[in-house]
Amino acid sequence: MENWINVAPILVITAACFFMMLTDDWKKNMISNGIVFLSAFLILIQFWSFSFSIVKLITGLMSLAILGISINRNDSIQNIKSRSEKIFRTGALTLIYLIIIFISTRVANYLSIPLELIISALFILGFGIIQLGMSQRLYKVFLAILLMFFGFELIYSANEASLLVNGLLALVMMLVSLVGGYILVSEYESREE
Repeated sequence: MENWINVAPILVITAACFFMMLTDDWKKNMISNGIVFLSAFLILIQFWSFSFSIVKLITGLMSLAILGISINRNDSIQNIKSRSEKIFRTGALTLIYLIIIFISTRVANYLSIPLELIISALFILGFGIIQLGMSQRLYKVFLAILLMFFGFELIYSANEASLLVNGLLALVMMLVSLVGGYILVSEYESREE
């Protein structure tokens, strides 16, 4: 690791992902996603230019705002998770994070990307995959897709310095959130009829 100060944002990303795994409240999920984007920004700003880093942060926050506006307010009713379900979810995410910690140095050496960036990107990507497989709510599925795409984007953009490619990746993330917002609204309207 080049800068040991980056352990703090990685721990914040980890804590936010565990919190999102255990809660069903859409407001808390949105805030946790925003914290993940902000923590990743704190790591990105050290390796990329300010303009590339701020584009990733603003795009992520705008995507969250689009999904937040479209979430049905009836989704604030929480499903009570049993203790065994919470333990299983926490154990699955812990297992994925342990695997990521063991393979991160090899991946960082293979891709020639700083270790902090690889760990944070793989943590976000791993959480997105787990959340996508375990989520029962539609908005959590789209949040997981956004996080998976963001994790991939961090890894891919570290090797690609083109402004056009980074702009297209930001556009794809915005389009995914727009499609997610449209599907959330149309699903709510079909339930009302």
